[in-house]
Amino acid sequence: MKFSPAVALLAAALFALPVAAKEKPAPAVNADNKESFATVSGWVRKEMSDGGRYGDVSDKERQTVDARLTEMGQLLDKHGSVAEMQDADKTMMFNSQEEVNSILAKRDGDRMVCKSVAPVGSHIPVKTCRTARQIADDKRDADQFLRNREQVSQKVGGGG
Repeated sequence: MKFSPAVALLAAALFALPVAAKEKPAPAVNADNKESFATVSGWVRKEMSDGGRYGDVSDKERQTVDARLTEMGQLLDKHGSVAEMQDADKTMMFNSQEEVNSILAKRDGDRMVCKSVAPVGSHIPVKTCRTARQIADDKRDADQFLRNREQVSQKVGGGG
């Protein structure tokens, strides 16, 4: 049985679709009515605290997210749902939502970071994936190890 290149290309594209779809993170804030937004915004604010999923947001980003969540809450208080908003308010709502989701996507500690590295003695790269939080923890641990080692060497070198 002979396959044409077009059929092979189509099959490859179809198999790649689920993989590509999984790599795009789901938006953290996606609420269209007052009740669901209250739940989502409370969760986001909680997860921006230290140790939370978005605990790595900077103070400036935290202020921006809080301000946008407040704006979105006020719009939903005024209208009840996105469906009841006029176009100008819908635009403001969606722009605020996009800004919040953009910040949170960058600072998501559960975000998978994958890289391909050829191990020592091989030319064949190996793909390894870890969460952003694991990478940050490893960096913090390595920095602490180096500081401790430096302190020990100063004590040993300075005492003799």
